[in-house]
Amino acid sequence: MSQLPANVSYFMSRLQGVSTSHFKIFPQSDGIHTSGKIIRFELPSNSLVNFNSIRMLMNASCVGAGTGGRLPNKIDSLISNVAVYMGGVLVGNNFNGYNVLRHAKDAVMGDRCNPTLGHPEIVRAKSYHNGQAITTTDPEADDDKDKQYAIDMFEGLLGSIQPSIIDTGLLPQITIEITLAEDSVCPSVSGVALAVGNGTGASGTIDKASTTATTYKLEHVSLQVEVLNMASSVLDQITEQRIASVGYLSLPFKNYFTYQSTHEGTSRFNVNSASWDRLWVTYRPTNYATSKGAVPVNGYKIQGFFGDDAAGQTAADIDVGKPTYDLGGVLDTNKEKYISNYFNFKESKTDAANPAYYQLQVNSASVPAYRMTASDALAMTQNSLDGRKNYALSLDQAVNNYHVHCYRFCLPESDFNRSATGLDSRSVSAQGALETTNLATTSVMMFAECTSELRVGKYLPCQQEVLVGA
Repeated sequence: MSQLPANVSYFMSRLQGVSTSHFKIFPQSDGIHTSGKIIRFELPSNSLVNFNSIRMLMNASCVGAGTGGRLPNKIDSLISNVAVYMGGVLVGNNFNGYNVLRHAKDAVMGDRCNPTLGHPEIVRAKSYHNGQAITTTDPEADDDKDKQYAIDMFEGLLGSIQPSIIDTGLLPQITIEITLAEDSVCPSVSGVALAVGNGTGASGTIDKASTTATTYKLEHVSLQVEVLNMASSVLDQITEQRIASVGYLSLPFKNYFTYQSTHEGTSRFNVNSASWDRLWVTYRPTNYATSKGAVPVNGYKIQGFFGDDAAGQTAADIDVGKPTYDLGGVLDTNKEKYISNYFNFKESKTDAANPAYYQLQVNSASVPAYRMTASDALAMTQNSLDGRKNYALSLDQAVNNYHVHCYRFCLPESDFNRSATGLDSRSVSAQGALETTNLATTSVMMFAECTSELRVGKYLPCQQEVLVGA
């Protein structure tokens, strides 16, 4: 029976005496948290903690009367860094641009934001979170304790370590350190009217910037952690046997390293890792951090279609908007959709009549062997992903709102079986260069995705092996 695949085998495993519970953990410093602040949590000790179930709950509000401030799409846009320390030693890398990486991955893999608690869309006139209408100059505010937001998935160590259920008694004190993003991630709008869609906005519309930049704050922040218990000692016995036979426990996870530059044809970087798996590249206008109104995504609704607000009227007086592709709303565009200027990934060409070309150099080797157009790069990106990649995204949107490239250096689906198959650059650091042609001066942020290994031994409770990269 053991040689048969699972879909034709009859079997069931039973593990008795299992119980689960959830704990609420408060940060070391309570109160109001604003841009640039650091929030620290300490995970329970001597417990079986499910790392994949860790959730951060909070109230989030824009601040400043007359600013028209709006929270960005995806509530984890408010996080710029996530670090994990064990016994004071940095294990999960504290890389910059955590929120940019989240948007980059969702741009090509499909939105993974929790629609109930994750604030997936920018609000124009009425909040879908608390049902309250927002007037022309009011900032968006959600400060009711019973109507909080939640971040229920994390990139890096917290979301990728395997196995995900870990006995924290094997490790020193685990501290999660979260740094909040700058205020410019929040759009500041001049009104609640539908977008014009011409890139500049009109007075009183959501895509027109307010004269005053907005700020934001977090309150009532807490961490929800699932803790499990097993009545039997089977897990302890397996752990002891593994350490006795191998010498340590191997806990692989994903680490990320950030490289940012003002790109003018060539951007250089280096990666030192035993398993460099992918390179994520984002392209943004150089003014991405400027306070602006919300950016309408190409193809979705803008101003231009009117209807009645009451039965029996003869004059149409309510603008319900029209899609900018076919009016029927092809590719699910018969609705509004806005993104923050901070996360608007866009290809900006110097000569609009000719294509831009992209190529990566790694230790003088071309990846790929030819210069890619935007279509080539998108095809390569989709082939570089393990997971969902076929969703309603047009090429026009991919170029003007979600311009993200991904280069894969590991075997397909190696993440699923905990295999470190990426480039080994420990002895000779991988010297990389992103080279482009016909691309205007652009802010480029690159993320090197590496497989790291946390080794837990009997006499060295927490030791990070050289897979971590640099």
